[in-house]
Amino acid sequence: MRRRRQAYGFLLIALAGALGSCGPRNGSSPPQKSGAEAPAAALLSVLEEPASSLSLPLGSLLPLRLSYPDSLHLDSLHVLVGGKLQEALVPGEETGTPELAPGSRKRIEYSLSTGAMALGQSGLRVRLYFGNGLQENHSRQLTLLSDTRPVSYGYRVVRRYPHDEKAYTQGLEYEDGVLYEGTGEYGTSTLRKVDLETGEILKIRNLDAKLFGEGITLFRGRIYQLTYKAQVGFVYDKSSFEELQKVYYQNKEGWGLTHNEDELIMSDGTHVLYFLDPGMFTINRQMEVYDDQGKVDSLNELEYINGKIWANRYYTDEIVIIDPESGRVEGRIDLKGILPATERNPGTNVLNGIAWDKEADRIFVTGKNWPRLYHIEIQERP
Repeated sequence: MRRRRQAYGFLLIALAGALGSCGPRNGSSPPQKSGAEAPAAALLSVLEEPASSLSLPLGSLLPLRLSYPDSLHLDSLHVLVGGKLQEALVPGEETGTPELAPGSRKRIEYSLSTGAMALGQSGLRVRLYFGNGLQENHSRQLTLLSDTRPVSYGYRVVRRYPHDEKAYTQGLEYEDGVLYEGTGEYGTSTLRKVDLETGEILKIRNLDAKLFGEGITLFRGRIYQLTYKAQVGFVYDKSSFEELQKVYYQNKEGWGLTHNEDELIMSDGTHVLYFLDPGMFTINRQMEVYDDQGKVDSLNELEYINGKIWANRYYTDEIVIIDPESGRVEGRIDLKGILPATERNPGTNVLNGIAWDKEADRIFVTGKNWPRLYHIEIQERP
């Protein structure tokens, strides 16, 4: 049964003359009966607005304008976004159609709120049900951008610490006075426990040479570690580094890993974040990350700080701060120049690695094969 309700503000406008470009062409097939959907070439209705793919800020009104021949009676109109029904509209008696000259068309204009929709790309579908059993569909690509501009941040270095230049940092955590670090590269991938003050490796576990280590996170007394392309991760005992479980995932690549109170949060180098069941490693939900200009991709190492997701963007000197409910980018931290040129060598790679000392509210950052790890404070720019 179709959902129906009276739609106030559902406007039918009688056009004075025929819209030749909107009507069926000579030789087109007649309308199909008994609820059959008409082929695209024989559509009698026209979705005039949006005329093509559309991008607009979340919360904006989505304008819809359609026309169809006056010979047809419109029973109802359904608007779907991402496959979910948003509105089921029925023309009201107050919008009754006057007599029209032969060949005239009726027009519908309606504005749909996007406030409750999700950020990112989805499909818009407008489905018309006519009184004679004819159904027609129109579709457009819809992209909803963030409705807020990210806050711009700089940084201040509070303190510098030594960091192993051989560590191709993929994941970084801080807990109980020590760092936990996951490193990558085939043949040299590791899981480490590291002394913050000295950079000394206190405990290490080597991954199989066929595996490329990726992001790590500490969750409920366990350490979770991803791999790059093997689609397998590992769960270790935090104290002994003993392997407790192998976990498998469908993502083609594993990149960054963090967690909220109940779920693991994973990146795969795109603009999408995945919220995982920590036991089964199945995807509970996924979220696209957007700012006010478009999607924010290359999301890499992750850290969950004060209820927000912080993410390195690969091959950049930038960390983005993401709202975990909507996917909005709320802040951008520019860390350009934090590692001086004098401390770089041909093997020094990109910024990667964020750790949070929850007790003292300290934030640490480093990079792949960097000789330094930094305690930083972020500062909002004017």
